[in-house]
Parts: sequence; C-alpha cells; structure tokens
Amino acid sequence: MLKVKILETEEEKKELYATRYKIFVEQEKSVPAENYKDGLLKDHSDDHAYQIGCYEGSLLVGFMTLIVKKDDELLEVEQTHNLIPQENEKYAEVMRLVVLETSFTKTISMKGKVMNLLFETVKDIIISENITHLLLQSREKSKKMYEKIGFKQIGDFKLYREKSYQCPMKLDVMKVSEKVVNISEFI
Repeated sequence: MLKVKILETEEEKKELYATRYKIFVEQEKSVPAENYKDGLLKDHSDDHAYQIGCYEGSLLVGFMTLIVKKDDELLEVEQTHNLIPQENEKYAEVMRLVVLETSFTKTISMKGKVMNLLFETVKDIIISENITHLLLQSREKSKKMYEKIGFKQIGDFKLYREKSYQCPMKLDVMKVSEKVVNISEFI
C-alpha cells in the first residue's frame, strides 16, 4: 500500500539525497558532479525544505522537494530566470519531482497515483504555509505534464547549472485547487 510522508529523520533524507544523486548526477547528468563529492545531492535550500517521499512498504517509489520562500530570499527558479516576485503572492518552489521506475510503478496509472499522493501532501503544506503560488523549472519533456496540472510557462528556456535547458512555470493554487488535489487524471 502506498504511503506518503514528510521525511524527518536524517536516515530518510540521506536515502532521498543519494537517490537524487543517482538520477540527476549519474544518469541524467543534469547536475554537475563536482558540487556533490559525497554522493548526496543536497543543496543549502534542503535545510529548510519539505522533503516528501512516497513509499510502497519500505521502498521509496517517488519523491519531491518543496521549498517555501522565506521573506527576502530568492528561490532558485527566481534566480535562474530573473523572476520578480509579485506583491501579495507567497511562493513555494517544487523541485526534483520524481516517480521512480520500480515494480510498483510500471503502469501510467500507478505513476499517476504516486504523483497524486505527493501533491495531496503538498496541498496540506500549501494550506498551513498560506502559499498562493507554486513555481518550478521544467525541461521540455516534462512541460506538457505540468501544463495539464495547471502550471503556466512564465519565461523562456534557460541553461540551468550549465547542464540542461529549463523554463520557469507558475501555478496559482487558488485557481486550480481541485487539480492539485487530484492530478492523476491529467497524467
């Protein structure tokens, strides 16, 4: 049975960071290895981010990171794409959203179920943190999926960390609250 939780222990987070490293540094080569010599893809923003994991038993099958914007700090998507924060909007950035290839996630419907569970947890954070908009950076291959959820492209594709081209996307959570709650039908 699939369960989603906000990761709290260092052991859980270390597993997540090691998995992210394998995917983004070793497999996709979309993040430079020289910045992560310990085999853990962990950034400064991870210290105050929500790490959300989806498990089938003890097996990690999907995850995402949600970084709630703090007062005057710029989120990575804002820095990369020179975005200007809008007054009266509270942002969080979705990063490293992944559904892993496992025996439990072979079908599109199971991948959708994992995504749905991850976003259900995000919904709870959105409410508790009074977030009005989600931001993310998308590669071309993922852009259509995010658009189906309700994200809109708000800038041009730019080189991210000198490795991959990504565009900024934004979701007004008040306009699409139902889609954030049940996205599996859109995938």
